[in-house]
Amino acid sequence: MPPKKKGTKAAGEAGETPEEGAKEEKEEKPDAKVEETPKAAEAAPSAEPEKPKEAETPKEPEKPKELEEDAKPIKGAKVGTVGFDMSDATLNVMPTAGGSLLMTLSDGGLQYLLASVRSNTGVKSGRYMFEVKMVETLNPAEGQNGKARAPAPRHLVRVGFSTKGSSVFLSDGPDNVCFDSEGFFIHEKKRTKVSQKFGRDQVLGVLLNLDSSSPNKNTVSVFRDGQRISEPQALPENLQGQTLFPTITYRNVTLQVNYGPSPLAPLPFKCHMLSDASEKDVQVTAAPKEGKCEVLFPVGLPDTGLFDWVDGFLAKNPNYTELSDRKILEWAAKSGLWRQKGYSWKATNDDPEMGFGIPMMDDNSVSRLLTAIAPTLKRNFVVMQLKSNLIASERAESLSRFGSEHFNKVASVVMGEPSSEYKTMIQDLLLAEKKKKADAERKKKSMEAERKRLAEERQKKAEAAKKARLAAQKKDKAEEEDEKEEAKEEEKKEDAMEDEGPPPELTEEEKKVTHRTMDASDLATTVLAKAFANFAIPSKSEGFTSVKFEWQPEKDCAKILKDYVHEKKMTERVESLNPGEWFTDEWKKWTKTLQEWRSRQSQWKDPIKRKQLLAKKKRI
Repeated sequence: MPPKKKGTKAAGEAGETPEEGAKEEKEEKPDAKVEETPKAAEAAPSAEPEKPKEAETPKEPEKPKELEEDAKPIKGAKVGTVGFDMSDATLNVMPTAGGSLLMTLSDGGLQYLLASVRSNTGVKSGRYMFEVKMVETLNPAEGQNGKARAPAPRHLVRVGFSTKGSSVFLSDGPDNVCFDSEGFFIHEKKRTKVSQKFGRDQVLGVLLNLDSSSPNKNTVSVFRDGQRISEPQALPENLQGQTLFPTITYRNVTLQVNYGPSPLAPLPFKCHMLSDASEKDVQVTAAPKEGKCEVLFPVGLPDTGLFDWVDGFLAKNPNYTELSDRKILEWAAKSGLWRQKGYSWKATNDDPEMGFGIPMMDDNSVSRLLTAIAPTLKRNFVVMQLKSNLIASERAESLSRFGSEHFNKVASVVMGEPSSEYKTMIQDLLLAEKKKKADAERKKKSMEAERKRLAEERQKKAEAAKKARLAAQKKDKAEEEDEKEEAKEEEKKEDAMEDEGPPPELTEEEKKVTHRTMDASDLATTVLAKAFANFAIPSKSEGFTSVKFEWQPEKDCAKILKDYVHEKKMTERVESLNPGEWFTDEWKKWTKTLQEWRSRQSQWKDPIKRKQLLAKKKRI
């Protein structure tokens, strides 16, 4: 049987007819003409061998641009109205238009301070969002001729989430996370550029995803005018599983806040607003009780622990707001204002020096404004002014600002032997300070030891290299010595770690301490000298609703104050004494007589005038 020609098929193969096979052979003949034999292919050096086709790797499916999916309808009861929790908001926050606008006071130094407020509804599960729109930017006057050094940026907005009871300022502490108007994602001191800036007339949507079934679970996202401007940012581990409250921090702007139910700028997917959330997914802060608020006036002697007592009271009662200069300093520090020279020698706890170099901050304008604003707000206050609270006339002036129809006025007298609770708090504070100092000292020693070790290693390597160059034959011996030295170093390291010693504890003398020694005194010596004679125990007759004696009964406190004033009269220079009329007249007579005597003395020293005086005396 003759072989089949190349490029042809046998007739009838695969069901083909002879006519179909002949047709196929004619079509393939041109290809046969260009074929070469293996020898011809070898003889043609320019011909390239045909490359085998590589197997194409299957392409991975592209990641979808948006992983968030449309929200499912919510079943059951919903939250409804969402508002602001004003119990811990800064005093310059001014909500208006039914809570849809957030304004801020921007005069008398308040234009330098951040305003911050938290929502009264927190998210504990599910996926929800809220919106903020900058509707106005303010440009208040700044100092003299506008040359004051203001913190930058002048207009700032931070939006994010924080835990209940944490600092109301975003980017202050580990218990919050936020985006700012400069495009940064912030947690504690870490600032990461993750998005574009946003400004006036732009709607900013902030989305919190706590849905465990979502690919973006435990993340926060930010959208501008309905478009994503940042990848979902993972929540820090310490915030996962927490109830997170929407929080807004801003300066020199007016904001429109939208909690829903309808968005101002819809997202590419359907998402529920916070006011449309299921009651099961949120936690609502208890509304303030109806009735009067309380204003507390702590009364205590200087340098006897009154400021520590107030700190303990505020820790147990976070719904109270302290009115004092020291709190203004804390507020300014969190707003980006820093004192270049720090504390001066004139600084005291009751009257700390501002020293910002900004006229409206240094002239106590902020304190005067807050004193005027506080009585108009329905909040609980602690008026922490040590000197003023000890003097009846100044107490009366402070009491007159707070109307009796809105406030219960309470005086808390903190004098004498402290309570056991206060003593325990002081012991804890002293131990914490001691541990902090010990940790700092240990860290310093560790760094010094590491520096010495590295220096010794460099020296040994240099010596070893020198020895190797001079005596190659002793190389083995040198290596053995190096190994021994390294073993000794490891032993030294282990010994050093073992020598860290037990944790610091209070000594017997420290355990007897009832009042901490502060970095600064409570009152300046000159202020105390002028004021102590007027110190007095408060009473209901002054206008107080009640007077509480925290440590000792009223009689004991009265005796303690009387003994204190008597001791100061015996030991301190009294600056407030004024001479009477009799003394003033006698002083004038004495001054006139003394001048006459001095005039006669000067005349007597002059020989010519002396002769005249003697001659006059003889004539008499």
